[in-house]
Amino acid sequence: MVLTLLMCLTLLAQVPKRPDPPKLVNDLANVLVNDAVLEDTLERFAHATSNQICVVTMHDLQGYEPAEMAYKIGQEWGVGDKRFNNGVVILIKPKTATSSGKVFIATGYGVEGALPDALCRRIIENKLIPAFRSGDYEAGVWNALAVMMPILKGEYDAEEYMEQESEMGTEDVIAIIFFLAIFFYILYSSSHNDGSSGTGGRSTGTWGGPPIIFTGGSGWGSSSGSSGWGGGSSWGGFGGGSFGGGGAGGSW
Repeated sequence: MVLTLLMCLTLLAQVPKRPDPPKLVNDLANVLVNDAVLEDTLERFAHATSNQICVVTMHDLQGYEPAEMAYKIGQEWGVGDKRFNNGVVILIKPKTATSSGKVFIATGYGVEGALPDALCRRIIENKLIPAFRSGDYEAGVWNALAVMMPILKGEYDAEEYMEQESEMGTEDVIAIIFFLAIFFYILYSSSHNDGSSGTGGRSTGTWGGPPIIFTGGSGWGSSSGSSGWGGGSSWGGFGGGSFGGGGAGGSW
């Protein structure tokens, strides 16, 4: 009887259906205010580098542990390019009056070197959870992407980031990023208004902070022909990347 009940519960527990048409931002918990801006940013990033970062929010993990659900989404949806296995799933279960909040970053085989477990854990502890505690899920996601996307583009690596953050302190790093972002934003705007063409692109998020800017670099697992944002945000949909257990999680 007990075995039958457990089997029935297992069958009832379901991974969300793969979105059709495919989307990189799937706010099933309805906690992201400007998910369209986030979607456009991630589509452009995928188009430019082939790296796919998929954000999923869920009210209920269907009895799965966060890690298990994140890996299942990555595998069953096929997040990442099949050639490079360069998908990332950021799974968020918001905190409620009766349950704690959960978050997990699952990394595909091809990006485990760029985003090692220690870095994913630091992103969760320093970027995601602090914002989530205040109820600002969107800000937390933008804060995490501000670290992950430049690393995936090869602009700097995880070790350099963690060493710099440890030596200088989080507030100093944020201040430098802020002023550099403003500088490149002004530089880009000036060249754009003058009619000259730039070599890179930028992506901005409405999270109350500086624009998130990405320039140069070929990135981890990126296709050989990509540079800048290219034309438009067509990213081709999920490709079928594999996940091998990389990443980290946390709760609040």
